[in-house]
Amino acid sequence: MDVTSTQGNWNELLADELLVLRRCFVRYAAQPMKEEEPMQLTQGALSGVETKLALHGLRSRGWLEAVTKSWGERILYIPVDRLPALYDMLLEQTPMNGIHTDHPITVHEAMTGLESELLHVLSRIAIQGVPLTAKGTIHKRSLQKLNELTPFRPEDLEGLGLHYAHAELYPVQTVVMIDLLLSLGLLVKETVSFRIQEAELATWIRLSAGQMRKHIFDTLMERYGKAEAPMQHFRYMLCAVSQYGGTDEWISIQYLLQWMLQVGLIPQNSLSGDDSTNSAFIDIVPTIANLKGLEDETVSDFNFNGSFMEDIMGWLKALTAFGMGDWGQTTSGEICFRWNVSVTDLLRPYNDEDTHQEQGAFYVQPDFEILVPPDVAYDVRWRLECCCERVTGDRMVVYRITRESITEAIELGMEAKEIPALLDKYSRTGVPEHVRLAVEQWAGNVGRTAFVTVTLLRCGTQEDADMVARHPALEGLLERLGDKDFMIPVHSAEKIRKALAAIGLSPRLEPKNADEPAHHYPLLTEIENLDAGRSLFSQEGRAGLVYTGRTLHFYEQEHTLPDPSDYFPERSTVPSSWTKEWRSYHTSTSRQLMEQAIRWQAAVGLRISGKEVKWIPESVVSGDPWSVTGWYASGMDEETPSRATLQPSDWSDMRLLVPFT
Repeated sequence: MDVTSTQGNWNELLADELLVLRRCFVRYAAQPMKEEEPMQLTQGALSGVETKLALHGLRSRGWLEAVTKSWGERILYIPVDRLPALYDMLLEQTPMNGIHTDHPITVHEAMTGLESELLHVLSRIAIQGVPLTAKGTIHKRSLQKLNELTPFRPEDLEGLGLHYAHAELYPVQTVVMIDLLLSLGLLVKETVSFRIQEAELATWIRLSAGQMRKHIFDTLMERYGKAEAPMQHFRYMLCAVSQYGGTDEWISIQYLLQWMLQVGLIPQNSLSGDDSTNSAFIDIVPTIANLKGLEDETVSDFNFNGSFMEDIMGWLKALTAFGMGDWGQTTSGEICFRWNVSVTDLLRPYNDEDTHQEQGAFYVQPDFEILVPPDVAYDVRWRLECCCERVTGDRMVVYRITRESITEAIELGMEAKEIPALLDKYSRTGVPEHVRLAVEQWAGNVGRTAFVTVTLLRCGTQEDADMVARHPALEGLLERLGDKDFMIPVHSAEKIRKALAAIGLSPRLEPKNADEPAHHYPLLTEIENLDAGRSLFSQEGRAGLVYTGRTLHFYEQEHTLPDPSDYFPERSTVPSSWTKEWRSYHTSTSRQLMEQAIRWQAAVGLRISGKEVKWIPESVVSGDPWSVTGWYASGMDEETPSRATLQPSDWSDMRLLVPFT
């Protein structure tokens, strides 16, 4: 059976499927889990085979996915794109009130213009390059330039606790900048340097700022957030509660954490100094009674430990550094956060139909400055980056056009006539006449003289040179420079080499390590009819600088499901009466039925004192009489199963509980 990708709602799931999904979600978020771990989470609430069938249903509907390691071990996980619906489920089942707090007295505002800052970094990399040493590290001089370019501050990113190679050389703010470009696919590391991926860049600069922000946000959430369930829960819950107010509303972090603790998303050790990752989560299935007192608790009643709160603060500072929101503190010291982006749109699956590009224009000033508002398309900005000097970067980016910037642009491959044409086409109020004349003059002056790469042919004697000059096959290919030297075009070198060899004057090979060609600035012409959705900028598994700890992309994705009939081996040998009807059996037959249930990991229905109960047998203990240990189970989320030992005399009738009769 093949896995489907249906996107049904969570409330369309069967009761057992919902119970399994909720427990896996609360415990693991979207982190990987071994195949047997859902069985442990539902122990006593569902039988083993009920859990297997529920997992089968969840995988068939796309709520769970699986990968297989090379030795056959199966790993399950909830896809990240399913998480928002599950947090909405929690909020629907357990509404949150009082999440907002007063305006803080101290506000740390979000950085603005990250998209244009990254464009500027890419432009500088295209012009200057990023060479690597023999050890694969960035050259010191290039690293210094990158440190000056990064839009991030170290104090805003240190709390993420990122791990990366050469930490003694690379500052965290530069690592995150380069890693972000690598993980977006805009940059790739090669043997001798980092290189811009032109196809991906062509797609990137055709996106709107909002679409760029979505891909950046996806990378931030899953690459720089810690790969631990409690922190993943916090990241997504902070997004989910944005539905309770607009971008001006401040969210109380303490209240959010206390709500998460009550519903089981945070482990109990968050309230103490114990940082052990093996500490038990709070009761995985919260009851309504657990939540009734939530509004009566005060912030001071919940004292989260230092390590956990450091992770929380590290994340809030990173969100601010990436321009997603502001964080602050109230007069009482309470931490709060507010979004300044529509986070629900950022979490929505990418749709090619959403693709649209800004259509704004810039303003050319009499002092040669160019004011670029936020609504100017990024492919236009990319060409401005080539032919102008950037003065400031923020929501309004300011460039200045100079003689030097025009000279550099033309040397990088921009046609002289394209520069005034670019200004004319996208200037909202036109180009001041004296600016136009200066630009045309500066552009016209470039190239009146030029450095040309040629090859010098030097002969050993004047007689050899005279022989070369007289050879009819070389006529028109050589320009004599004195007694023994000739200048030849590079593209004719091979033809001349063969002709010289034919007359016994075969030249030595040219020396290696010739001067490298000048940098070429990519994508200087307008791009038409480009499919802006074809590149996956948030693709998992791209090689970056940061060690994320995520390994699922290394394993083979499973696209088929096991046959449910395999869960019931030798089914034909089991008497049909065991599954069809309630009956009283001889003690030996009762034992056989109970042992069959254990082999199938199935439940048994028992009538005890006239009441039907669901019993999940675990093991049969020999004796006179024999006994069975197991669980009383309700199959309900609200009740905690109880363990006991029974003897045949404790029940009257019984039936094997399986999904067939």
